[in-house]
Amino acid sequence: MTAIDHAPSAAPVGEARLGTGIFDVDIHPVPREGLIPSYLPDRWRRHIHEYGVRTTNGLTHVTEYPQMYGGAMRNDAWPDDGSYPGSSLELIRSQLLDPYNVTVGVLQCLAPGGQTLNPASQALDPRVADVLTRAINDWQLEHLVYPEPRLRASAPVAFEAAEFAVKEIERVGSNPGVVSILGLSKTLEPLGSRKYWPIYQAAVAHDLPIQFHLSQGGGHANTGTGWTSYHTEYHVGHTQSLQSQMLSLILTGTFDRFPDLKVMFVEGNVVHFAPLVQRLDYHWKTLRGEVADLQRKPSEYIRDHIFASTQPIDEPENPKHLAEMIEEFCPDNVVFASDYPHFDFDSPETVFPSVFPDDLRDKIMRTNGLRFFGLEG
Repeated sequence: MTAIDHAPSAAPVGEARLGTGIFDVDIHPVPREGLIPSYLPDRWRRHIHEYGVRTTNGLTHVTEYPQMYGGAMRNDAWPDDGSYPGSSLELIRSQLLDPYNVTVGVLQCLAPGGQTLNPASQALDPRVADVLTRAINDWQLEHLVYPEPRLRASAPVAFEAAEFAVKEIERVGSNPGVVSILGLSKTLEPLGSRKYWPIYQAAVAHDLPIQFHLSQGGGHANTGTGWTSYHTEYHVGHTQSLQSQMLSLILTGTFDRFPDLKVMFVEGNVVHFAPLVQRLDYHWKTLRGEVADLQRKPSEYIRDHIFASTQPIDEPENPKHLAEMIEEFCPDNVVFASDYPHFDFDSPETVFPSVFPDDLRDKIMRTNGLRFFGLEG
């Protein structure tokens, strides 16, 4: 059997009905079992079937979904046909888009495509990462974006293999169904490394921002000091990688090099960034001789370049503090993420406390997302 020809521009993309609804930047689709191999060339379909893909967990079959995946899903998101949550467009519509008036939802496909962003897999053979990301992008456009005008795709690329990543951006970057490039938070090197600059250049050339979704080890231990013992420890400690990536992007002058580049940190919360940025500004004043080429104060880069999503939302004992911490970070750069269909899904109706300011809620739920993706009209 030969791979089916799935051209990414094979169907028109419906015009999003922006209206006054919600903008959700974090929806996790999962292909139905057996679909992704049909998008692969014969050689790589056989390769993955026989040898799997090297990850930080050893040899893993990406054509089958790991058992742990069931533990991360809402119980009611499992389709009746036995496939995985996120595989049913009907459930995405009935459980998220329709009841909450989500007028734009951005897909973050992490399985099995997200595994190809793992540096360990690309170190083995970056061509595997390339063909899998291509397959994921064609699949999500054909099965979700083309038939549903409220959905848009974030396109995963082989981030540790810039040559392949750039080619994929050039292949799908002009497709109106693609609104961003997808990377993972735990990269082999900090994001300010020059090895990633060709990817940033390609993204900017196609007017695409980059979303970095929270991820697992990425070739390193999943904390700054080693491996975690408990899921709770790992889940709470996720933010370490995003903090390090923010520092790297700013201090290396990446945004001076690419003044039109915008990035979003997805599913890593937001309020923890506020004290980090304040501390960074303070130390920049005393140590700025080391980064003399940096053209602005670190916090000033936030406004123009760095966005963060709400999920998982903070719930301080004093609910007023949530708005205060978001204001300390940058109220115009915080966006709503539901994380559907995962177990810690944040409902748009209950995610914010009753004392949360209406104007700030409107920015987060709608206008900030439109601005990040360049969809203001």
